[in-house]
Amino acid sequence: MAPRTRVPVLLLTGFLGSGKTSLLARWLRAPEFAGALAIVNELGEVGLDDRLVQTSSDAPLLLENGCVCCTASEDLADTLERLFWDRLHRKIPKFDWVLIETTGVAEPAPIVAALARHDLVSERYHVAGVVATLDAKRALEQLAHQPECVSQTQGASVVVLTKADIASPDEIAAARAAARALAPDALVFESSRGDLPASVVVAALRDAPAPRRTSAPEACGRDHDDHDHSQQHVHEHAHGEVTTSFAPLDAPLAFAALEAAIAGAQATYGAALLRVKGAARTGPEGAVEIIQAMAGEPVERTPYDAPEGAAPLRAGLTVIARGAPAQAVADYLGALASHPQRPAA
Repeated sequence: MAPRTRVPVLLLTGFLGSGKTSLLARWLRAPEFAGALAIVNELGEVGLDDRLVQTSSDAPLLLENGCVCCTASEDLADTLERLFWDRLHRKIPKFDWVLIETTGVAEPAPIVAALARHDLVSERYHVAGVVATLDAKRALEQLAHQPECVSQTQGASVVVLTKADIASPDEIAAARAAARALAPDALVFESSRGDLPASVVVAALRDAPAPRRTSAPEACGRDHDDHDHSQQHVHEHAHGEVTTSFAPLDAPLAFAALEAAIAGAQATYGAALLRVKGAARTGPEGAVEIIQAMAGEPVERTPYDAPEGAAPLRAGLTVIARGAPAQAVADYLGALASHPQRPAA
């Protein structure tokens, strides 16, 4: 009897805003991942990253409002099991890879362990490696203050130093040294604007160390076995000290007003406001734009080109905060909707 061929799984992790989605979008257009299936996991009530990733075949899946290192780990295993049966019964096309993008506060080791515990998943899939993105410009700051960033780097088979185009040579060298100190066996590469080829990653995974299955049990801030699964879809999702909330922004807005509101929230909450990300009708004639802002950084706006046949994207911002009430920030930003301003044409 011929041995069973297991489907390789690439786990793509990295802290908030470190460039995971840009890499995933590029890799899914490469021949090495032709026909690959992508699973995008996000914190927050309304998903966005799945809209920003285009595959060569079907749209990516989205595990909404969950963190695969805790509440959604079993959902992830169940999803992979369902996909195996759907593939076997030809309900979906054959796929030769699964690429999983985790949330920015997920730790890879518990995910690897959860998949290994699931009988069917461990028989039919294998984790080919963990790729961790590390923002080259902010690596030392994030490693010093964000424990998830440390766990993600430690658990990596491959570390990608992102944003090399805007980081200085000294910042890149410091990020590389930090990555090697935390993951001495991992292979380290640089990437600018998500330009690391999929071929390089696939080749690297053949030589990379096996993914870790253990991490500090207190790092996630909760008991994995004792978590009430019904809490997965609550409005405010807690991950240790991290909370998320969603601010609806249904009416057209002047970008300057939204930018000022986000800057005000950044000034009020400082480093506790980890990220603001979503969509707003701030473009010409109320067109939807993607809005993103990290702590201490300016607000970015990008036109949104909706995929053909895609459902309308809900306008609003997901707020992710540590040690601060994300709901309060969301209420502050959402108050703009009560005083809409027509964006400039």
